[in-house]
Amino acid sequence: MQWTLNYQKFWLIFLGIVISSEVAIAVPKPLEKIAKEITVRVVGKSGGTGILIDRRKNSYTVLTNAHVFKQPGERAIITNDGKCYPIIPKTIQTLPQLDLAVLVFSSPVNYSLAKMGKSEQLTPNQTVYVSGWAASGGTLHSRVFLITEGELTKTNSSLPLGYRLTYTNLVRVGMSGGSVLDEQGNVVGINGIVHFANNTSDQIVASAIPINSFIPWYNQHKNKLPLPPVTTTKCQNNWQ
Repeated sequence: MQWTLNYQKFWLIFLGIVISSEVAIAVPKPLEKIAKEITVRVVGKSGGTGILIDRRKNSYTVLTNAHVFKQPGERAIITNDGKCYPIIPKTIQTLPQLDLAVLVFSSPVNYSLAKMGKSEQLTPNQTVYVSGWAASGGTLHSRVFLITEGELTKTNSSLPLGYRLTYTNLVRVGMSGGSVLDEQGNVVGINGIVHFANNTSDQIVASAIPINSFIPWYNQHKNKLPLPPVTTTKCQNNWQ
């Protein structure tokens, strides 16, 4: 996959680099529960976040950002119950023109799946919640689950790789591929980058790819995704 970004209008920075300094607002417990149950950690040489979107037999599909896999190396999925599942490279599929990827792992465990919202119905000033496994600690090698409240500022941003939703939520390193939820707990976007609000501002905001950009591709390709065997692995201490 080629990685090209247009820097003329915005300095785009993947969440593996920049941390917002905003103060987080308390999030309703039911939304936090939904977000945590559908969210997984992507760990390895470089880490990220993903969400569980589908199950076929014992195989789960995870949606995340394609840039999470930009660096080569072994990776795994850690689910909400702490189990570690290896990511088989041939199960990773990246989407054309979008910073999105899906992967498949298999498990007999019954995990919660994300419910898809209608991102085309979002409006500016609407409350949204962003969640993910944020890096923490002095060396950013620990991960903590974080969900933050914010406000949509744009629903039609013209950023590269499909980023159309822009919002004020606090985001941190490691949250690439995490969900953007509406107030009912439905997934309306996949969080992925931070950038300056405009080319004359020092305000940092975040952006996501609306979920309605993903659904048509997935409906067309989901039955073609490979179903790997059920297997677990021991997560390495140096995985992020």
